[in-house]
Amino acid sequence: MKKLNFQIEISRVLEILSNDIYDSPYALLRENIQNGYDAVLMRMAQDGAQSFEAKIEVTIDNSLISISDNGIGMDEKVLQNNFWKAGSSGKNNDIAKKAGVVGTFGIGAMANFGVASHIKVTTRKLGTNVTIETSAFRDNLSVTEECVDFKETEINRSEPGTTVEAFVDAGVVINEAQAIQYLAPYVQHVKVPIYINGKLVSQSSYTEIYTQSSDLSIASDSFSIEGDGNLRCNVNYLINKQGHIKFHTTNIVFNNNELNGDMVLAQGKGSIYGLRNYFGLAPLPISNSFNFGGIVNLSNLHPTAGREALSRESISFVTQMLSVIEDRLAIIMSKYSAIDNNPYFLQYIVNKNKYELASKVSIEVKPENKMIALDNVAQEIEGKKVYYYGGRDQQTILQFGNENSNLLHLSQSNPRRQIQTHLLNKKQIEQVPDHPQIISVIKKNELELADVAILIRLSSILSEDYLLVDNVVQFAEISHQVPSLVEKEGGIIKVSLSLNSPAINQVKNSYSTAYEVFPGFVKDFVRNYLYPKIANFIPSSTRNGAEALHKQLLKNKELFKYESTDFGELDSLLSDYVSGQLDFSEVLKQSTTIHKSQAQFVDQANVGQAEDEIPSLTEEVPSQEINTNQLIALPPIDRTDSLTNKKVLKTAKRYPHLNNFNMFLSLSDRVYRRHLDFFMEPHTTKVIWGMHRIVYIFAHVSNNISLYYDIELKEKLIDNSTGGVSIPTTTILTKDKIYIPISNDLETYFDIKEGTKEFFVRHDLITDFAR
Repeated sequence: MKKLNFQIEISRVLEILSNDIYDSPYALLRENIQNGYDAVLMRMAQDGAQSFEAKIEVTIDNSLISISDNGIGMDEKVLQNNFWKAGSSGKNNDIAKKAGVVGTFGIGAMANFGVASHIKVTTRKLGTNVTIETSAFRDNLSVTEECVDFKETEINRSEPGTTVEAFVDAGVVINEAQAIQYLAPYVQHVKVPIYINGKLVSQSSYTEIYTQSSDLSIASDSFSIEGDGNLRCNVNYLINKQGHIKFHTTNIVFNNNELNGDMVLAQGKGSIYGLRNYFGLAPLPISNSFNFGGIVNLSNLHPTAGREALSRESISFVTQMLSVIEDRLAIIMSKYSAIDNNPYFLQYIVNKNKYELASKVSIEVKPENKMIALDNVAQEIEGKKVYYYGGRDQQTILQFGNENSNLLHLSQSNPRRQIQTHLLNKKQIEQVPDHPQIISVIKKNELELADVAILIRLSSILSEDYLLVDNVVQFAEISHQVPSLVEKEGGIIKVSLSLNSPAINQVKNSYSTAYEVFPGFVKDFVRNYLYPKIANFIPSSTRNGAEALHKQLLKNKELFKYESTDFGELDSLLSDYVSGQLDFSEVLKQSTTIHKSQAQFVDQANVGQAEDEIPSLTEEVPSQEINTNQLIALPPIDRTDSLTNKKVLKTAKRYPHLNNFNMFLSLSDRVYRRHLDFFMEPHTTKVIWGMHRIVYIFAHVSNNISLYYDIELKEKLIDNSTGGVSIPTTTILTKDKIYIPISNDLETYFDIKEGTKEFFVRHDLITDFAR
């Protein structure tokens, strides 16, 4: 059987061992310092810590980096089998375990070649007088040939230890300041002095997190954890006047094994960093209820190969230990009023469902505006009934927090609000309703004209744009300072608006100052303010939507039917006519196809006598109310207190105050719903006719907006006559109809003697912003 060689590509292996595992060129310093520190620890374990003055010195000089220690040193066997052999560590023996060394992976030396082209190692082992020098070039490394130079040098070291010199690649910059910054998390707490270019970068004490404080402590004590699973330890703690806590844990035993090290944590100290024998390993990604930060220095913590994190076992152990300590500390903290200022303690209560620890959490009481602890809350305080409230409505607060009753006002933020609500409900404290209510409905006769226009326009939009056919829109006084309230009662959508709403006032102002934008403002108001409240009531595209559309069409069935043919658009034609760009004959020629078309049927039963239907309409009026000026925009004749279902009104004689018109035609119900607000304003009236068509053009007093009403008769006008004339505005408004005058010359086309009169009507607004 033929066999193949197992090969290793040295350059790629070195790339993996260095660049892919270690996060920075400065990792070379970290790994060599750690090796030097382990060597010092092993010498201490074997020869005694008092036998020498331990130190590690780092020199950074351009492309040359030197790391020197006075540790246990290496002999030829260790150099060959461990240092120059990737994956093999000489720190798994009894001395190393006793010393508590940090590294055991055996790849740190090889990582040098990630940034160094040449490494030289000079070393003398403890107990020998032989100094050995080894060196290797990256380009010469091989797994099949000897490539490491070895010699016993004549220059003997004065004491045991090792010096590693690395010659870094061109283009790799390693400077002193960045080296110190990078190494700080790893070496700052090491007990052995470490120097970088003569500067001490180690031996700072992390226990200062616990011992130093600018805050006065309100409590300090200690406790022991015994028999909680496999964990035992002693905990010293301090609570400051802000209710924040810190602690120092010592004498830690886990699974009956005593661990070397301790734990020092305090609230607000950032992340938790893991150390092993005071040498930094990596951050501990542990979430904790109290936002603890600080140092965990334990002998059972192990990093991953690249030092980017700690092992899962390490993280799991610290998490378990911290959880046990937190639970004990929470019980102690709950006895002090200061914890009311500690948001993390409050969050702990909610997360762990330990509301029994919340007796010192406070709540505001009205009208005194003072804070009281929840354990002092009762159904009566100082002889007064107690309620609680979670909203912000000042009227509600004043109503229940007064000389006769106390109002406990919930916090507006969690977790304090959750705690307060839980305990108040447990104490059976009565809650003030937090949903708005209609206090009173404002009658229409108490509203201004602009207010009524808003109600009309809103109702039409809800019905036709959102298919909310059955709706009631009203102004009302609403509790809790709510600007609008939408409710559904018996299938009817009831929309209540507050006159104090800034959004309503903006729409109202547009009605008074720029009527041409008023319809758009109302649509925007519905879209921006009402839609979120009516969204759940809008019929869907399924059965509910179809039924809503059918209901709306049935409302119009008496007067209108939609034709199936496509009639086109008249808006632009009429706009061009109003602006003078087209003459009337061209308008009639181009408008043979019109889109917005409705069929109107009028028979004798739909014709009524004005004197009988609306008696007040034909009563004599003072002469000063009569104005026949055809060019002045005039208000309508208001008879909104009268109700009639007639489509045509005729008078027994011609009345001057009705400008001698004898016949009035009702506009379609849709015009009434959509544009009643327009006709409530002063406007002029013009009539043009020709062929089959009679077109009314009403111009708003602002001259910026017009409304056309196009009537298409089945029969042609006599002699195919055409014409146009301005007539004095004589629009009549009743409770549910709008009537316009029929010019004397056109009365014959609407005077029904027998049978049924049928014609099409079309209408729309034309806005001329160029004026």
